[in-house]
Amino acid sequence: MTQNQILCVTYFDEVIGPSTLYCNVDLTENTDTPDLNRILEFNDEEGTFIFAYRKFQTVNHIFYVDSKIARGGKELMMITYMIKTAIFKDEIVDVFQYLDSKAPVLEEFALEIKNLNDLPSTLHLKKSALSGKYVIDLANEELKKKFLGVFQKYFQKLAPKYRLETPIKDKRLIKKIFIIGAPRVGKTTFLKNIELIQFLNIKRNDLPSRIFEVIIENLEILKYDENVSEFECKEFENLENCINFSQGFIILFNLTDRNSIIQTKEIFKIVDNTRLDLETDLAPILIIGNKFHDKEDIEQDFINKTFEINELRELGVKVKYFSINILKEDEKVMEAMRWLIRKLL
Repeated sequence: MTQNQILCVTYFDEVIGPSTLYCNVDLTENTDTPDLNRILEFNDEEGTFIFAYRKFQTVNHIFYVDSKIARGGKELMMITYMIKTAIFKDEIVDVFQYLDSKAPVLEEFALEIKNLNDLPSTLHLKKSALSGKYVIDLANEELKKKFLGVFQKYFQKLAPKYRLETPIKDKRLIKKIFIIGAPRVGKTTFLKNIELIQFLNIKRNDLPSRIFEVIIENLEILKYDENVSEFECKEFENLENCINFSQGFIILFNLTDRNSIIQTKEIFKIVDNTRLDLETDLAPILIIGNKFHDKEDIEQDFINKTFEINELRELGVKVKYFSINILKEDEKVMEAMRWLIRKLL
């Protein structure tokens, strides 16, 4: 069974907490997949939402099943379908649209699960979270057969109609959002914090927030070696190709250090000059001044003049500046990313 697409059904046990009813892949052997137990632990509102994690993007449906055994008369359950972003050859919005289109299928799957009469009692058979068994293994043969039949039916409905075993991505179609900045300004921290922030915002339902959840796989730090004045990105062998297939830029610098601002501008100037040589339109630019250690911030006029923000706008470039402490101000990070996403749509 391919591990490029995964389908799991989880539930919340009142004694042992979140547990897995059944999954077509052993998630304990795959560190690139999200912790479904953690997602279910912090969500109990019925509905469908998208959640991204490293190489996998997921669409999830939370629902309740009537139960005479459960406290409150309801069993909390979740269906999760996850798929590797690498199989998508087009832009990041396509991943969102694909996952979003699967919501009705998950809802149909949930309805069929609700009609499995012996299921609520089976959910209370597992006595320890340490047990490696899926709960469906403890069910009677009739329920097990019915459930697995329904599971396979909906797995086929969810799966793309093309093969996924050996995904190959045409480099000409890859779209990246590059993070650029001087050394030690927080580029890696920024990238890691976005992953955490999107987990805490999975209940938001507006389009920019939901697309934000599938954008992480396309964010990349554009590495710059100042000793040889060369750039490096994962997919391409030179800066020209990086720029040609960029979808946006995030410029990051230390807001308390003039040298960091100037150095970041010089690095970006190389990118922009290359773009001019290629006669390529400049993608949207999100500029972030990272606040450090409660030190005094450099005035915004200096930022505007250094990065020529007004001049860029006059040329029709979509550009916006934010001053943010990326370690503390999660809401402002989200606001900045939402601005960039809107400009990509």
